[in-house]
Amino acid sequence: MRKRLEFFALYGISWIILFQLFRVIFFIYHYQKAAELPPFLWVQSAMHGLQMDISFAGYILLIPTLLLVFTANKSAWYQKFLTFYSYTLGAIISVLVVIDLELFKAWGFRIDTTSLHYLETPAEAIASMGAAPVLPLLLLMIVLIGLTLAVLRTIIRRTVPLFQKTAFVYTIPAFLILTVSLIIPIRGGFQLAPMNESAVFFSDKSFANYAAVNVPWNYMSSMINAGYSNKNPFVYYNDSEADSLIRDLYTTSGDRQQLVDTTGKINVIVIIWESLTAKVVSGLNGLENVTPQFDSLSKEGILFTNMYASGNRSDKGIVAILSGYPAQPTHSIIKTPKKTLTLPSLPKEFRKNGWKTSFYYGGETEFANMKSYLLQENFDRIIDKGDFAKEDMNSKWGAHDHVVLNKLMQDLDKEKQPFFSTIFTLSSHEPFEVPAKTVIPGNDPEHLFLNAHHYTDSAIGDFIKTAKTKPWWDNTLIVIVADHGHPLPYTQKAKTGEFHIPMLWLGGALTSHKIKVNALCSQTDLAATLLGQLKLDPNAFQWTSDIFNKDRKSFAYFAFNNGLGWVRPGGFLVRDNLGGNITEREGALNAEEEKLAKAYLQASFGDYIRR
Repeated sequence: MRKRLEFFALYGISWIILFQLFRVIFFIYHYQKAAELPPFLWVQSAMHGLQMDISFAGYILLIPTLLLVFTANKSAWYQKFLTFYSYTLGAIISVLVVIDLELFKAWGFRIDTTSLHYLETPAEAIASMGAAPVLPLLLLMIVLIGLTLAVLRTIIRRTVPLFQKTAFVYTIPAFLILTVSLIIPIRGGFQLAPMNESAVFFSDKSFANYAAVNVPWNYMSSMINAGYSNKNPFVYYNDSEADSLIRDLYTTSGDRQQLVDTTGKINVIVIIWESLTAKVVSGLNGLENVTPQFDSLSKEGILFTNMYASGNRSDKGIVAILSGYPAQPTHSIIKTPKKTLTLPSLPKEFRKNGWKTSFYYGGETEFANMKSYLLQENFDRIIDKGDFAKEDMNSKWGAHDHVVLNKLMQDLDKEKQPFFSTIFTLSSHEPFEVPAKTVIPGNDPEHLFLNAHHYTDSAIGDFIKTAKTKPWWDNTLIVIVADHGHPLPYTQKAKTGEFHIPMLWLGGALTSHKIKVNALCSQTDLAATLLGQLKLDPNAFQWTSDIFNKDRKSFAYFAFNNGLGWVRPGGFLVRDNLGGNITEREGALNAEEEKLAKAYLQASFGDYIRR
C-alpha cells in the first residue's frame, strides 16, 4: 500500500512541477510583457496559478487512482497502461503549451477551443502561422515532450514495479475513497464556487493574470463549456435597468449633418482592410511612410480619426461593419448561422432598396464561417478563392489584394447601377507575404507586418486612382475601414491602441472634402451613419449610432477574450470580466462610466443569447 501511495503522491507532484515549468517558459517567451511587471508579480502569478495546476493534476490522477483498486495481485498491466496514458497526455499537453505561446502573442488570451474553428479551414490556419518562428517552436515542442515523458517514465519505472501483493479488501476502499477525495483539489477546495479562471486572477495587470492560467485546464474548461448556454454570464443589474441605460445612449433627435449628395442613388464600395491599425497611419499619430497612399487620400476625403474596432478578430469585425452588431467577448455570432439569420445588414437594406450587392475576397469564404453569414445577408454575388485563376493564387491565403481589386474594378465597369460592393483584403494578414519589392526591410513579424500594409496601401491607392477615371466615380462613395486593429507595431502599451482604427470616406458623391471627423465612434456606427447619409431607414439596427447626428452621445465599446474596453471623450477604462478588475484607466471616468460599460456588456450579450 505504501508504494502505491508514494506513486500517487509523486505522480501528482511531478505534473504540478511541470505546469510551473510551463509557466516559466511562458514568461520567458513573452519576456517583453514580463519585463513590464515587477518581479513580485511573477511570483504571485506562479502562486495563484498553483491552485489551478493542482486542480488539473487532480483531473489527471482520477483514472490512475481509480485503477489502483485493481492492482492487488498484479501490476504489470497497470504499468503498461500508465505508460501509454502518461505519454499520450504528456505529448498533447506539451503541444498545447507550445501553440499557446504564439497564439497568446497574436490573440492576447490563452488557448481555448476558439482555435478549433480555424482548423475547419486548415490552409488558412497554416498560413496564419507564417509569421511565427516555426522551427524554434518545433524544437521547443520536441524538448518539452521529451522532458515531460522522461519525468513521467522515471516515476512510473521507479514506483509501480515495487507494488507488493495485497488484499482487495485494502485496495478497494482505500483507492475508491482516494479517488472520490480528488474532487477537493479538482474544484479548488471547499469554497462554494468551483475552480474557474476568476480563482487565479488576482491583479490589475492582465498579463500577470493570464500567466497564472493553466493551459490544459483552460482548454478543457472551454471544451466542456463550448455549448451555447442560454444563461448570460455577464449579469450585473436587472435586465430592464441595463437595457434602459444602453437605450439612452442611442437616443437622438435625428437632426444630422449631410455630407453626401443624394440627388440620385449613390453607389457604395466598402473596402475592409485587414488589420489596419491607426498605429500605421501617420495622420493619426502613427508611423510615417507605412501607408502613404492612405495618408494622401485622407487629405481629399473625410477622415474619421477617433474610431474603435468592436472586436479583435475578422469574424467579429465583418459583423460589426455590415450588421452594426457589437462583438462578444467569449463567442462570435458568425459561428452560429441561426443567430446571424436574425441580424440586419447593409447588403440586405441596399438590396431591398434596389442596389446590386456583391462581396469580394481572395481567400476561402468558408474561413471563420464567413460564407454562411454572407449568404444570409443577401449578397447577390460572392466572389472568393474559387473565382480566380490558378496563377492568381499567389499567397498562402489565396489571391493577393491587387488581383482582387483589379477584378472588382473590371466587374464594376459591367455592374448595373446603383451597386453596393464590399471587398475584404487579406495580404496584411499573417504571414505578411506580399508580391512586391520590399519597401520596409526586416524579417521580424513587426517589419513584415508594416511592409504588408505598405503593399495593401499601394494596391488600394492604385484602385482609387483608376476609379477616379470611371464614369461611375461622380456618384460613388468609397468607405475604407479596418476589420480590426492589431497588437503590432508595439508603439503603444494601452489596450485602446490595439483597437483604434481609421475610417476614410472618398468619392465623387461627397459634397464636402478635406474634413477630419474627430467624434468618438465605433466600427458598429458605420451602418446608421451610411444609411442616414443615403436617406435609408436605419431602424432595424439597434446597436449603431449615426456619427453625424448632432446630439449623439459619444462612446465606443470593444470586447476581447473575457474583457471589455469603454471609451468616452473624457478617457477610457479596460476591464477584466473574470477578475472584475479595471486593468487600465485614463482620464476622469467615474463609477457611473464603469456601470455603463458593464451594462453594455450585459445588454449586448443578452441580445446575442436571445437571437
